[in-house]
Amino acid sequence: MSEEFHAGAGEARLVEPVEPAPNHLELPVRDWIAHQVEAERYWFQKIELFPGVFSPGWDDPAASKLPYYGLPEDLTGLRVLDIGCAEGFFSFEAERRGAREVIGIDSFSDSVRRFNIGKEARQSNATAFLMNVYDLEPKRLGTFDLVLFYGVFYHLKHPQYALERIRSICTGSLIFQTHTLEDPALQDEPYARFYPHGMLSGPHGEHYDATVFWLFNSACCVAMLDHVGFTDLEIVSRTPYPFVMRARSPEIAPGAPPDQTEAPWS
Repeated sequence: MSEEFHAGAGEARLVEPVEPAPNHLELPVRDWIAHQVEAERYWFQKIELFPGVFSPGWDDPAASKLPYYGLPEDLTGLRVLDIGCAEGFFSFEAERRGAREVIGIDSFSDSVRRFNIGKEARQSNATAFLMNVYDLEPKRLGTFDLVLFYGVFYHLKHPQYALERIRSICTGSLIFQTHTLEDPALQDEPYARFYPHGMLSGPHGEHYDATVFWLFNSACCVAMLDHVGFTDLEIVSRTPYPFVMRARSPEIAPGAPPDQTEAPWS
């Protein structure tokens, strides 16, 4: 795959051009957004853009994830961070459940672009930033009442450092989900397996994913969250899938945006 990419890289683009829509100034908003959706080569999440109209994602988080991932029904007034937001399913859902502000971050520029298509279609106030989890700190995005950390942990080369950065901006609760690798003989012992070149992934293990580096057992996940200072550790789901935990910051305080007058960019 790498050789094939490099063979044509000199003529490739990071972002594929979108063909102009004829008479775009006269198009209804619905048709204009449909044009943007169809121009994307790939969609990961199936998201409702308009009533009854969905993005063509291969993953349906409303069915496969939302019932199991521990998202509270009522998020009224909370400031929520969605780490690895992808195209925004959980960001938009948190907003629908009453969050006062929702910030999503993703390290993949295509995800942020598709997030913004969904944002405009839904007239959402959720905002996505192109940002790595390692860049989290209070002076950049502020602090949060609820942090969603779904489907990211096993993609990280430096998972412990990521948890430290999350701990720095979480002044409420963390909901944590990851794939695990369990060995009955080591059920109570924290352990992890490192994949130096990635692994097969996808719904049926049919895709090679070079970005999967670690699989942890559940005891290791608990130990790592405990090590960085999270408290009230609770396993929400573990059998057969997915593994979900809930934890709390030891210093509870209302989530607040950063003070923009203090030059957070410096």
